[in-house]
Amino acid sequence: RCSLALVDVDPVSFTMLPEAVESAITDKTVALLPVHLGGHPADMGALNAIAKKHGLKVIEDCAQAHGAEYKGRKVGSLGDVGAFSFQSSKNLTSGEGGCLLTNDKDIRDRAWAFRDVGRRPGGERWEYPRLGWNYRTSEYLAGILLTRLTHVQGQTELRNQNAAYLSKALDSTEGLTPPQWRPWVTHHGYHLYMMLYESEAFGGKSRDAFIKALKAEGVPCSPGYQRPLTDEGGIKTVAEKHPHLINRHPCPNVESTCQKSVWLSQNVLLAPQEDMDDILSAISKIRTAFTQ
Repeated sequence: RCSLALVDVDPVSFTMLPEAVESAITDKTVALLPVHLGGHPADMGALNAIAKKHGLKVIEDCAQAHGAEYKGRKVGSLGDVGAFSFQSSKNLTSGEGGCLLTNDKDIRDRAWAFRDVGRRPGGERWEYPRLGWNYRTSEYLAGILLTRLTHVQGQTELRNQNAAYLSKALDSTEGLTPPQWRPWVTHHGYHLYMMLYESEAFGGKSRDAFIKALKAEGVPCSPGYQRPLTDEGGIKTVAEKHPHLINRHPCPNVESTCQKSVWLSQNVLLAPQEDMDDILSAISKIRTAFTQ
């Protein structure tokens, strides 16, 4: 029976912390699942080394990282499997759906069967060697993706430009820490522009009060994930009924980040520079109001 172990994140990149992974591995561990959160690549060199040491597979969650690069290599090509999402909020979208990348034929065949009612690639129409479901996308949605794929690179560049513009200005703004890059990042996906808020620099006003004020100024924003995944309803219910299936390891960085995060989404970073100036003006206005 499968079980799930959730570990802490790096406080800068918000991705899986390699040091926390080692202590979570048991003789039942089969794979690592790093998430390239917000478009920032996880520390794949360290994670792959841990996986190799323990004989584990590595599954990259690239749902938020279209176009991101780790040391010049695109995410999704760094582990045994790379999984991308085309859900409606993603940088490349057809409303729903996704894709899987792998060089492992067995994994490919099993994934094919899973989404094609159990059929094997090249098999007979009424042959079902495995259990599977109907998760096949339509040609219409594939056509949308092919068209939008030609825009991904340019849109990623624009997001990076606007993110750099915001970060340069916010570097001198006490109380808001803009997203930071770890040295291995050669290109950020910027599905999210994730800031950290310190209430002391804003007159003691809470993060939620800041977000409410920022929204009132017309800036779309969010607190992001507000609690560790183990505290969300679905997994929490499983943990209560079957505690041996969910292993929650100490996650102080996750807990702290959940309390301080302020997110701008990828569509905001596609706006013209004048809109970035409006965001900065709104932050300045709120800071003045909160500290008077």
